[in-house]
Amino acid sequence: MIKKLFAFLTVLCLFLGCSKTDVQIPSYIEIDNYFTKVAHTAADSIQGTNNQKFTDVLVYANGTTYGTYPLGSKIPVLTSGPTSFIIRGVIRVNGVDILRSDYEVMKGCDTVVTVNPGKVTHVIPTFEYFSSAQFRWMDDFEPNTQTYGGVVSSYGQHPTLTANTYTPGFGGYGTCLALRPTSDTTPASVQTKATIALPAGGIGVYMEINYLSNTTIHVLINGQDGGSIKPSGSWNKMYLTLTEQVSSLQAGSYTIAFQAYYDPTVGANLALIDNIKIVTSR
Repeated sequence: MIKKLFAFLTVLCLFLGCSKTDVQIPSYIEIDNYFTKVAHTAADSIQGTNNQKFTDVLVYANGTTYGTYPLGSKIPVLTSGPTSFIIRGVIRVNGVDILRSDYEVMKGCDTVVTVNPGKVTHVIPTFEYFSSAQFRWMDDFEPNTQTYGGVVSSYGQHPTLTANTYTPGFGGYGTCLALRPTSDTTPASVQTKATIALPAGGIGVYMEINYLSNTTIHVLINGQDGGSIKPSGSWNKMYLTLTEQVSSLQAGSYTIAFQAYYDPTVGANLALIDNIKIVTSR
């Protein structure tokens, strides 16, 4: 029986070995960098900083989805010659590695690239906000620039706004907001003076923030949890989605607060915040 089975498998292998299957050799693109553009007036940006932190890219080629890849990956595509690509920037939502999504308020880079089977073509996409994106609040804490939706003021036992600023801010330039908690019973806190109108009904609501902190920063929306930002020893970027909170609260207008609680293990507590944006998809 075993001899017959072996003979059958041998014949089957010979038969399969004689058949020909055409295997398409993929072309490759590699994306290890990108540019971002923001809209400007003659004097200043009307969309805030162009700083973004895309960890991955979502790639479409000739209408086919090829999936999400970390920056620097060699991405295989089954095309050759001039190929229509759409490349979208991907963010870590709320700073969570497993929650990665293309950033819905920024459009993909739509471009044609000539690729060749077996070869790697380097691509540097340019990203910009959709024209339908709405900037509901921005603040870079510079005294001579415009703010949207009200400025940040202190409350509770924290000092005045002047004492809350810190120089330099993000990128070694200008000023930023500083929270300096000194007590394990009272957080250092700031809250918007004016309310910010935000749309409900599942419309995407995102907060962008640059930060440098040796203690956790908590974000509150109308006093409710809006997410937390873990410490970072260098300037970093966070994307918080507030879509669920806004759709649940249904308040129409909202206050935003930042709190930093004292951590006795890190010495002088300092949380720096810069370039706040709240952007909605429409």
